[in-house]
Amino acid sequence: LIVTLLYSASCFAVKRFTFVTVDFPPYYGEKLPEYGWVSEIAQKALEIKGYEVEIRFIPWVEALAGTQEGSFDALLGAYRTPERDELYYYSLPVGQVRIGFFKRKTDEISFKELTDLKDYKIGVVEGYATSQQFDSASYLNKHFVSNLDEGLKKLRKGEIDLMVDSQAVGEYRLKFLEQEESSISSEIEFIQPVLAMNKIYVAISRNATNAARKLLDFNRGLMKIYRNGTVRKIRRKHRKYIK
Repeated sequence: LIVTLLYSASCFAVKRFTFVTVDFPPYYGEKLPEYGWVSEIAQKALEIKGYEVEIRFIPWVEALAGTQEGSFDALLGAYRTPERDELYYYSLPVGQVRIGFFKRKTDEISFKELTDLKDYKIGVVEGYATSQQFDSASYLNKHFVSNLDEGLKKLRKGEIDLMVDSQAVGEYRLKFLEQEESSISSEIEFIQPVLAMNKIYVAISRNATNAARKLLDFNRGLMKIYRNGTVRKIRRKHRKYIK
């Protein structure tokens, strides 16, 4: 009887999954409908496997620290790097992001190789991965900021010469910043060439409880909602945000 009761309780135990991430609109964000299309896909992939899902928006440095120690299950929307491979299990890709540089329109800045930018001050969000080539380029003059908004404001003021980030996210944030920084979106532009096309993943901490099981469940759930048309419906619902 005791064995039966314990077995029954385990069968009906609630499975929980906690994501942490930062505002990264239009992909995911605290003020977007359903927290954004990437968030909704990730949530549905786990719900179809029986999980209760929570998504928390916190500073990226805290998200990295919290997942690495196992306080949270996973990062939502992480790029893959060799360093992170030691700390996380990576899901199937959920989306893709175009990465590059923003500059003031009045400045004549162009480049073919990263070495062409060694004389410029470049803003980087602390803790962000950009591209393997950029992240390892110690010859670049990198200035770390706490978030993209801070970097864009510094760029406008001339405190930095370039800001590296996602094109879609930067353009979204520039429009948002118009409320406090009038005409900022007309003064800053994204430049070519693109630095990287980064796939974004769910990165499950190797220290999370049942991490390997959660990875398997997420990937199976993701494949299932692709097959049953749920992803297509989510993308259609969020189509004005998808880049």
